[in-house]
Order: sequence, then C-alpha cells, then structure tokens
Amino acid sequence: MAGVSEQVAGAGRIALGRSGITDPIAGHCASVAYLGSAYLAAPSTVMKQIFHPTDLGHGSTAAFLIALRIAATAHGTLTIMHVDGSGEGEWADLPGVRKTLSRWGLLKEETDVAGFERIGMGVRKHLMKGHRPVSSCLNYLNGHPTDLIVLATHQGNTWLKRKVAEPIARGAGEPSLFVPEHAKGLVDAATGKVTLRHILVPVTVSPSPQAAIDMALRTARSLADGPVRFTLLHVGTETTRPLVDLPEHAGWTFELMLREGDTVETIVNVADATRADLVVMATKGHDGFLDMFRGSKTERVLRAVNCPLMAVPA
Repeated sequence: MAGVSEQVAGAGRIALGRSGITDPIAGHCASVAYLGSAYLAAPSTVMKQIFHPTDLGHGSTAAFLIALRIAATAHGTLTIMHVDGSGEGEWADLPGVRKTLSRWGLLKEETDVAGFERIGMGVRKHLMKGHRPVSSCLNYLNGHPTDLIVLATHQGNTWLKRKVAEPIARGAGEPSLFVPEHAKGLVDAATGKVTLRHILVPVTVSPSPQAAIDMALRTARSLADGPVRFTLLHVGTETTRPLVDLPEHAGWTFELMLREGDTVETIVNVADATRADLVVMATKGHDGFLDMFRGSKTERVLRAVNCPLMAVPA
C-alpha cells in the first residue's frame, strides 16, 4: 500500500502531485500534495439549528452532549425529539439541558434563568406518541430545516438502530453526525470540554469533497477550542486526484495524503493510525455514502472507526 502525507500551514486550491515526502504511516515515499492558488477565506457561517433525535438510551448520551455543546457554543437552537411507542414516556425522560450546562459550569445551578439567557441558546423538546420514528422526525424536519442532525447509532432493541438512523439522515438530506455507541465521544460528560484536534476528510473527484471540507471547517469553528489538524485522504491514484479549496486560519493545519487500497479499510486504518477525532465524508444521493448502508462498506466503516462520522450531502 502506498501512502504519503505533507503538512501545510495555510492553504488555497490544492491537488495531489508528486514529490519525495516520507509517509509517517506507510513509512516510504510516494505521491504527495502540493499547494496551488491564493488563500481563500474560511467559511464564516456556524451551525445554528441542531436536531437531535433520541431513543433515551444510554447509547444516545454522547450524541446529546455533542449536540448541546454545538448549540451552546454557536448560540443556536437545539431541538430534541423522542418518538414514544410505549405510551409510557414522560417529559422528565428527555435529556436535561440545564442540568448538563450546570454540571459544565456554564450555569450556577439548574434554575439559573439569567445565566441561561446569557448563553443565548434556544431549546425545543418534543415528546411524540407513535410507532414511526422515521416519518415523525422527517415530518418535523420538513417544516423546520436544520443545519445538522446529531444522532446515535447502535445495535439492540432501540429505535435508533441503524435501520432508523440512516433513513432519517437520507430522508432529511441534511448533514448528519452519526455517533456510534462504541466510539469515543467529542465532549466530556463531566466538564463539557471538547476533544476535537484531528478531523479526517476522505476526498474523491465524485462526489465533490468540497461540501464535506466546508462542513469539517464549520464543525471545527463550532466545537474546537484549540488547534485543529485536518487530514485530507484520497484513496486512489494521481490521475483521480481532486481539486479542493482550503482556508487560511490561525491554529489550523492541513495534511494532504494519497493512499492506495480498499477504500473502507484505508479510511478505517488511517483514522485509527492518525487517531482521528472525527471523520467527515461527502455523500451523493442514492449513489453515495449513505446508500451503502444496505450493503457492507459503510456498515464496516461505522462499526470499525473509533470516532463519530459525519455524512454531508455533496
């Protein structure tokens, strides 16, 4: 397997070219990335509308913490929805926003209304009766567009197992952050401290990776509280290399990597070897990443990576 990486402090439009840089993972020389045109401004928008469907299970905690942290940092609105098929669900069962913010030290106590207003975020909670969580969530999203869906994926007798999580993401057509139950989270439950130092973005010519790159930048802007390293991974050859636009941003560095081999295995191996905190991938409708949930490739990525995975429509 061939592989290379090169780190650049700033960036512009880049493509994968040839040089003699040693890949710290593969341990030998091959193709690397080079810097092209002038610097571009980083996307200025942040994620304001966050939608978090939950089954109220323990496996959904990490997803809730990420959704809350993004909404609080961006002064946005967090919508929490649970579709109760048992008829026994209660309002108190929904995740406690103020309780969590108090634990993080952002509120003096749960009843600190003035402190909550200073944070500048909104919270909407919906406890809905029914046995069709997918259609209930999609019906809501049809009238309430969102910037990001944050949801857990796990096995077991819960409604957010993959056959529910994937149709919600696909039907909504919005960027979706999947947080596997076994994966490490991005937010410490006790302190609210964010661990987002390395984002892996697989890139290819089709679908265009630019939407995924832009979303990775928005995520870093909304979550990260320190330096962030972005690894742009292309699994293929020099002839299939994509062109992408990268920003100049203090504290951000970009590592450009070209590898050969099985796409899924390479993504998983690089994510593990580089200790990625988040993987961000572009989708292309029914021919793209999410469509493979019916098969084995994407299922293998979600089961194997030890970090959350974000799917972004191209």
